Amino acid sequence: MTTGGDLLDEAKTPAATAAPARVRARRRARARTVFGRLVHVAVVLLLVSFVTSLLLVLVPGDPAITVAGTDATPAEIAQVRDELGLDQPPLARYGQWISDVVRGDFGTSLFPPRQSVTEAILSRLPVTIELTLVAIGLALLMAVPLAMLCALRPGGRIDRVVGNIASAAISIPSFLGALLLIFLFVFRPELVRTVLLAGAVAIAAWVAWSALRRARTEMAEDRRGTLARAALVAAAVLLAGALLYAFWPELPRQGFVRWTDPEGIGGNLRSIFLPALALALPEGAVFLRVLRSDMIGTLREDFVLAARAKGMSTRHILLREVLRPSSFSLITVAGVSLGRLFGGAVVVEAIFRLPGMGTLVVQGVTNKDFPVVQGAVLVLATIYIGLNLLIDATYAYLDPRIRRVRR
Repeated sequence: MTTGGDLLDEAKTPAATAAPARVRARRRARARTVFGRLVHVAVVLLLVSFVTSLLLVLVPGDPAITVAGTDATPAEIAQVRDELGLDQPPLARYGQWISDVVRGDFGTSLFPPRQSVTEAILSRLPVTIELTLVAIGLALLMAVPLAMLCALRPGGRIDRVVGNIASAAISIPSFLGALLLIFLFVFRPELVRTVLLAGAVAIAAWVAWSALRRARTEMAEDRRGTLARAALVAAAVLLAGALLYAFWPELPRQGFVRWTDPEGIGGNLRSIFLPALALALPEGAVFLRVLRSDMIGTLREDFVLAARAKGMSTRHILLREVLRPSSFSLITVAGVSLGRLFGGAVVVEAIFRLPGMGTLVVQGVTNKDFPVVQGAVLVLATIYIGLNLLIDATYAYLDPRIRRVRR
């Protein structure tokens, strides 16, 4: 005989088993997504390394002649070619190289002192990583506040001035910007200090003038608060300008100081500042334009108008309501720029004599050092693909709708 409790348990059974089934289906979907992405990454890296090996074959010159010397006999050159494995077909060399890479061995350089490729990459990769991260950080530090300031009053005086400066920064190549920065910061540091101090005075005067104009239309209590805040901001700007003028560091012309060197972190930051700034100026101008355009569109949305109607401050609206939904394009552009700078800062590294990955690749291509170029390109491609995956994850964090769609 079936009781009421049994019927109740039977009624609960489908609903109780449906939830674990959905969880298992969701886990299987995530596992398939992760597996598909890993396969995609492996295929892309395999194609990149294969194309790189084929292109190296087309580069004119014979590494065996370079190693043996121009006065070597044909027999000596043939012996060197046999020792280095250059007498094998390109496909056979690539197959041997990729099998060694799977086991974690990137090979050895073809040229004396026959350094391990892994050691060469590990000694130069931190320099490129630091240069790229500092450059992107400086670009975002310049672009985000200026973009918010321009988006508040599009077409205004500040927007026009900043837009013209951004256009000039985009039009100047990185190598020319590097030379200009060397001329100003290394050979004319007193001019830079004077300009910074004058800029601080101008900003403080503008803050005070804007506060006085705003205070004329406010009540007595609000007027005191506005003037007090303006006085604090102006004093902080003047203090920062005075400190920069008094304690502006001496920046080196060339060379790189590692953290482990006797000069420490201070010397490291001084040696990396100018090359990072040379890369950051054009990238920051692009970030500025992208973020400004998106923020202008977001400021016209209904939820922003509702926030203003509720009496929220402009600072709260910009930082909490507008910046986050407006940063999708900025994240995409920043991610692409970050990946491009990892392998594209060759000229800047050469100007400042930085021992980075770009210099390593150029030297390897010039000498037809196959293991060095293949290993360096594979590492750079892995970093670039990893950054793209990180961008996808950032999208899901910023927009919950993307997480729901993926589920």
